[in-house]
Amino acid sequence: MGNTDSRYPPPPAPSGPAPVDLAARVDAFTADFLPSGRYTVPGAAQRRAVADGVLGALDGRTGDAERALARAGYRITEFTEAVTGRRVTEIAEADDAGAGDGRGWGRVYLDRSVRPAWSVQVPHPASDVRTEALGVELFRAVPGGVLVLAGAHRRAGADGSSDVAHRSDTVFAAVVEALTLRGLPGIQVHGFGAASLPGRDAVVSSGAGRPGPAAELTAAGLDGAGLVVRRAWREPGARLAGVTNVAGVFAAGLGVPWLHVELTYGVRADPARRVAVARVLAETVRGWAADQQGRRRRSIT
Repeated sequence: MGNTDSRYPPPPAPSGPAPVDLAARVDAFTADFLPSGRYTVPGAAQRRAVADGVLGALDGRTGDAERALARAGYRITEFTEAVTGRRVTEIAEADDAGAGDGRGWGRVYLDRSVRPAWSVQVPHPASDVRTEALGVELFRAVPGGVLVLAGAHRRAGADGSSDVAHRSDTVFAAVVEALTLRGLPGIQVHGFGAASLPGRDAVVSSGAGRPGPAAELTAAGLDGAGLVVRRAWREPGARLAGVTNVAGVFAAGLGVPWLHVELTYGVRADPARRVAVARVLAETVRGWAADQQGRRRRSIT
């Protein structure tokens, strides 16, 4: 039938392999993420190899990227994304059959329609139910994104080792830090149960960093989408603020924009509300892009 989603232009007629529905691919990958699932702690060399491979792919150095990734048992797959028609690079474990049965190190997706310039980070797929779907929705909404997806349930590893939001010895952290060192701003999406914060639908924060215009505008946008929002910077000691999140701490140290967005289950599980949130976050990303372009123009003049 072709693409009927009015939010995206029709993809071009295929001339090679069939387009891939990224949402379905991610759902298949995360379907078996369970607290009893498999997770192996990666070594420093393996973490570095994946991060180097991601940067090589981002720069278009495919050969270098493939050699680096092979050292960690990863591979590159290229495909056309079915909904957007854009070219996408997938970086995933080579022996991963697509059902979360690898070592639990995760995947990375690069939008190749323009040079990648921002990231959406999903540290708790499946455990923070449907955050992976929100990550895909945002990745599709704005060209030039990098989707960083954890590879196991947050409780799969012993002693919290698979909780990538709070561990720096993970492939997820290595990739996010490499992107942050390149200056790519990021949004990390999380979920909470209604009982954890009654009466609120979302929490927006800058983690360990100081809140800037992006945090304010994101919160205002979510307000406008009908959510009841807690602004963490206005409530000292507020729960769910992500102040110990390792990606946020790293970004704050470099002064790179980063947002931590928590959403209640009722928002994440409702496709229409999830789309509304993605649209708000997409405006945040576009604002960052405009800021970057303005800085480049000023540096030239």
